[in-house]
Amino acid sequence: MTLPYTTANYSTITRTFVLWLLSNVGGTLWLLLDFAYERLNDYPIALMVGLTAALISLAIVPLVVPFFALMSRLQTDWSRRTVALTGIVLFFLLANHLLLGLIPLESVTDLLPFSLPYGIAAVLGVLWLYGPARHVATPR
Repeated sequence: MTLPYTTANYSTITRTFVLWLLSNVGGTLWLLLDFAYERLNDYPIALMVGLTAALISLAIVPLVVPFFALMSRLQTDWSRRTVALTGIVLFFLLANHLLLGLIPLESVTDLLPFSLPYGIAAVLGVLWLYGPARHVATPR
């Protein structure tokens, strides 16, 4: 499936990279504060988790444009905010599945304390990027 270059695709790619940056910085800062609160010497653990999360989520970024193209064909009456929130949840689950294969944890419940800050930061990023104050009309 080839996707033509349009301004909507460019906007989607730009917002995806902004969201990627916001979620990784926000999640890493959250973990950094959480780890350093108990013991200040544990901050490298949060930074390594942040680096791993950034690499995993960067591998998922190229799937965003086809996802938006597919969702716009399947659910034409959904807002871009709803599609973005759906995408965040699906890609969060996919990233957690990929992480389970890379790090020595037994289950998703063991992984959630590390990955949940990134998921929450991503949802907050979507709410900010696609909020009513930043509404941009998309060409149809």
